[in-house]
Amino acid sequence: MNFYLPKMITAFVIVLFLASCGNARAGGTSSEELTAFRETVDSFNSSIAALDSEINGIDASSENYASDITSKLSSLNSAFTDFAAVDFPAEFDYLEHLADEASDYMNSAVALYLQVFTDDSLTGDDIAARSEEASSAYESAFKRIKVIMTFLNGEADPNANMTSPESGTLSD
Repeated sequence: MNFYLPKMITAFVIVLFLASCGNARAGGTSSEELTAFRETVDSFNSSIAALDSEINGIDASSENYASDITSKLSSLNSAFTDFAAVDFPAEFDYLEHLADEASDYMNSAVALYLQVFTDDSLTGDDIAARSEEASSAYESAFKRIKVIMTFLNGEADPNANMTSPESGTLSD
């Protein structure tokens, strides 16, 4: 099966790296805590960048494609799960729910992709439906990460539909 995994990661990786280079807002949290948080964010960004490279490097015509892609997707899911477990500093606490949502969406996307790649009983229509649902969840996960990184960089995301960082929600 020749399956095309969305190539959205590359665009988001650029945003993630740019956002992680921004300065944290002052006030309320110790410098050490902010430094540790920034290192965690940078580590997450590095992990996503490495996985992006690995996912894009998988040969879709290889007989090992299904096992290779499912392994990398599982690693991507783990990275999102780990990021959701991070305790955000007080200044950024309003963003923590978005990390949880991103992790939930990525978990759903990966579960669906794993079905597509491993369940031989699926029909073509089933594969198409699950692939579309997985792609949508995948996009929603990265949308939330992009919003988090934008706000961590001290900017507002005009596409976030958030009236204020403290009370904002994100719609798909």
